[in-house]
Amino acid sequence: MSEAVIMTVDNGADTPVSVTFEPELVSGGNATFRDKTAGVSNLMPRMKSVTSLATASRPTNRVTFQVSLPVSKTVDGVLQLDYILRADCQFVLPERATPADRKNLLAFVRNGLNEEPVKGTIVDVSPIWG
Repeated sequence: MSEAVIMTVDNGADTPVSVTFEPELVSGGNATFRDKTAGVSNLMPRMKSVTSLATASRPTNRVTFQVSLPVSKTVDGVLQLDYILRADCQFVLPERATPADRKNLLAFVRNGLNEEPVKGTIVDVSPIWG
């Protein structure tokens, strides 16, 4: 079982900056991590991992990884929430899948998100056409 530890993740800037995510809430194999830089809870970026183990009626394990990125604005000198960007990725992992299978799936997701045309659908909000 993985331990909830402080994670350092690069942001998406042209010159990436490391962002520190600390465990905020850990319960029953599920964990939420937050970047406390903003100093205000509703403005803190968060990453969440939710695990649902296989059962007799569902022979697949499920892991959901979620990211929320609040964006702030200043109104009359006060910092407040403007909007939130969100990502939700679910992995469905059959019990029979090997660690190598799961490693390949993770690599394809991680690397595929960084390749065109998929990257363009996210960064430029540009649908894929052909």
